[in-house]
Amino acid sequence: MDIWENTVLTDKGKALQAKLLQGQTLKITRVTTGAKQVPVVDLRQQTDVTEGGYDITLQPSRTEGEKSILPVLLENTGLKASYDLWQIGFFAEDPDEGELLFCISQASQAKHIPSETESPGYSVTWDFYFNTSNTAPFEVLLNSKGLVNIEAYQEHTESINELINRVNDLNTNLNNLKSEIIKKTNQSDFNLLNTKVSENSNKLKDYCIMREANTSITVAANSYSGERTYSMSSVPGYKMIAVLQITAGNRSIPVYNYYCSNTTIHFWLHNGTSTTTFTVYFRSLYIRI
Repeated sequence: MDIWENTVLTDKGKALQAKLLQGQTLKITRVTTGAKQVPVVDLRQQTDVTEGGYDITLQPSRTEGEKSILPVLLENTGLKASYDLWQIGFFAEDPDEGELLFCISQASQAKHIPSETESPGYSVTWDFYFNTSNTAPFEVLLNSKGLVNIEAYQEHTESINELINRVNDLNTNLNNLKSEIIKKTNQSDFNLLNTKVSENSNKLKDYCIMREANTSITVAANSYSGERTYSMSSVPGYKMIAVLQITAGNRSIPVYNYYCSNTTIHFWLHNGTSTTTFTVYFRSLYIRI
């Protein structure tokens, strides 16, 4: 179900659209949520979203035919108090007036956004469709936050290799201790070595931990979802260095690729013949630092 059934150009946005027909580029600068509802007939007159909301993350746009699809990501990282989400507003750059509210969507029913304490790592994404043409190009000004470069990916790979080497070293130490135990006949020596084995086993157990989470997402029909992100909760004293598994609740929707940067998981999906909302499950590996 699409909750954003009331989506309109604002009066300011309509005036900007007229300028776009003269060959200027539509530049989307930011997206902000609103926590209050207004009568639908008043949406066009709004110059800002309703109070109580927050800026959310623009994701890279993609094109399907004459439509530009703009994914937005809402996360509750740092959110102190929960709120009811009613509006999402898209701000654009006007060559004469500067930044203005270009279009606004109001939900048919409020979406409850939990605080970080209530639901660590909560996130949700939506795809918004914009009609484009050769005479009105489309541009999105992205914040580098949430985008991962090749250096970050290489750092992630090196962390995994380091973990493998350290775990292998621990296993080697355990095997050496077991060999010594076999050779020992003195009971006190046996007890001492057995204690050492237990200590190393506990170190190995505490060295690596796993965490699981899930989130609900919507993917448009017959399309790649583009890059999606999900923030796992941080664990004091540990660092997340690998995504062990991602599975979609809808088995017909495959997960094509994934990796992590710090506690953020990046992944790609492809949908079937109809717009689908489903749950994605994550399992991540943390190491002690």
